[in-house]
Amino acid sequence: IKILVIGAGGLGCEILKCLALSGVKNIWVIDLDKVDITNLNWQFLFRKENVGEYKAKAAAEFVMKRVPGVKIKFFTFPVETQDNEFYKYFDIIIGGLDNVEARSFIN
Repeated sequence: IKILVIGAGGLGCEILKCLALSGVKNIWVIDLDKVDITNLNWQFLFRKENVGEYKAKAAAEFVMKRVPGVKIKFFTFPVETQDNEFYKYFDIIIGGLDNVEARSFIN
């Protein structure tokens, strides 16, 4: 099963954690935001050393380190730049978005 998580912020951190701990092994994540110091108190996959890194990259690396066997591919492009064929590749798409334009596009 191929799962795409869109967003690696507050909702995305929880979604990625739950999927990995539930035994999902093939996860993809998209987020173009970077970790900010203000994220550290509530986006639990990030650490101080991640500030300035892409959230998708930092989250993927953290989960893969903590949950053996999980493979997470990460992307840092806007969701609107991909066509329908890209999204048809996935069996499940989970939205963890806080951006209205991106959420509308995915819907």
